[in-house]
Amino acid sequence: MPLVPLLRRFKSKVAPNLTLNRSPLDRRIADLIEENRALRLTDDHLTAEQAVLKQNIEELSAEKNALTARLEDLLREKKESWWDGDPTETHSFMGYKIPVDLMLMTGGGPASFDAVSDFHIATLKKWIGLEANHTVLEIGCGIGRDAIPLTHILTNGRYVGIDIIKRSIDWCTGNIAAKNPNFSFYHYDVADELHNGGGTTSTLDIVLPLADASVDRIFLFSVFTHLLQPEIEHYLREFRRVLKRDGLVYATTFVYNDDILKSARAVSLTPFDLRFEHEISPGCRINDPAHPLGAVAFTRDVWDEMVETCGMRYAKPFLNGGWSGFHSDAADGQDVAILATR
Repeated sequence: MPLVPLLRRFKSKVAPNLTLNRSPLDRRIADLIEENRALRLTDDHLTAEQAVLKQNIEELSAEKNALTARLEDLLREKKESWWDGDPTETHSFMGYKIPVDLMLMTGGGPASFDAVSDFHIATLKKWIGLEANHTVLEIGCGIGRDAIPLTHILTNGRYVGIDIIKRSIDWCTGNIAAKNPNFSFYHYDVADELHNGGGTTSTLDIVLPLADASVDRIFLFSVFTHLLQPEIEHYLREFRRVLKRDGLVYATTFVYNDDILKSARAVSLTPFDLRFEHEISPGCRINDPAHPLGAVAFTRDVWDEMVETCGMRYAKPFLNGGWSGFHSDAADGQDVAILATR
């Protein structure tokens, strides 16, 4: 017997009153087809929007790169316009005539020199304190941006500044120390790609010119940001040797984690485009492989390891820096470790 008549006989016996009505099912199928079409249209729309956003991001990135390049050009032009290669041009600061070419070698020109000096001294007073009878050591003293105002503070104390730029040390000795016998400056001929390419020694050779347990305060701005872990640890061991039991260190650095790097790469607040994309060892990143010591950053884990290994301790919680745009409570442009001996 054919299938259809057979099914009809089966239905008449099993469910004689059942009525097969496909209308609701057909409507549901039609609704699903329409929903599917709408979803496809939505997906197409989102894909188009995504393509537009991608194009906008690429255009903004290109604009950012162009602006960064222009800013670098302007900075170079401004640097040249400050002194035009004339080593005789000077900037007046607290009674001193400072050579502009030497000023530019330490990270700032006449436009910012006074303000940065004021900020440094106010910051040191706030976070580690400065007393008239303190013995103070500055690493990377440059042309005396911080030493000069300290001559009015350390009236009964002592100041020692060290640097790897000999002309700066010679100038400080002939001008600042000549007027202030309690101030002294020392040159270390350390090879450095940025400031002393012809140097003959290493940071690892430095022995600080101070007796054991003789120093009250040590500070260094933008020094550890240009050193790798072995050099920083060498300095920390020397700090431990010369510091008094109640002595303090104020050291700026770059500290990163994934969130900080994400913020730094998004906002690029500095003219140096600090992205730290190149990891050279666990917990250590550099900004530019062509100039590895141009900017160096570490994780907190690495910093904790260095501090512990070298017999130091944190005297205060780590201070957050504003360089990355991540921290809303930035105390300095760079991150800061305030240290003491254990």
